[in-house]
Amino acid sequence: MTVGPLFPPERLAALRSGDLADVRAALAGLPRAELAAWLATSEGEAVLRTVFERMPERYTGGPMDGQQTARWVVEREPAETLAYDLVLTEDNCEVRRTGTSGEPTVTLTLDAVSFVEMASAAAQGMDLLLQGRLQIQGDVHLAVRMESLFGLAAPGEPG
Repeated sequence: MTVGPLFPPERLAALRSGDLADVRAALAGLPRAELAAWLATSEGEAVLRTVFERMPERYTGGPMDGQQTARWVVEREPAETLAYDLVLTEDNCEVRRTGTSGEPTVTLTLDAVSFVEMASAAAQGMDLLLQGRLQIQGDVHLAVRMESLFGLAAPGEPG
């Protein structure tokens, strides 16, 4: 088991809350290396898994050309990489283990800190892409729509 930094209970509660504003507040001022080390622990893994499990609740949907699969690959050095498939339709999102949904339409690969930043709208996917922290393989148009499909697009951005 990997041991990471110990965070105050308030910060841990905010990181676990799933509330976007609380998560962003918990991330503020937190050194990236400390968050990465914590996300590599079993406790950090549990939070990442919860983010994926809750994605269907945040799904806003939208026009879709049939069923699409978005594979998310979240790297947690030195811990095991997490990967999930999101099977998307116009009005439904289903989270599946990778390999159970066929070939993905798009694969998004990023480090765990960048994933948490993007999932909480603390960072935008385009910024992460330009910084080299997000890699996209496959349908770039679907990748670009991910934030709007989950209600995470920055104010004023197209959905």
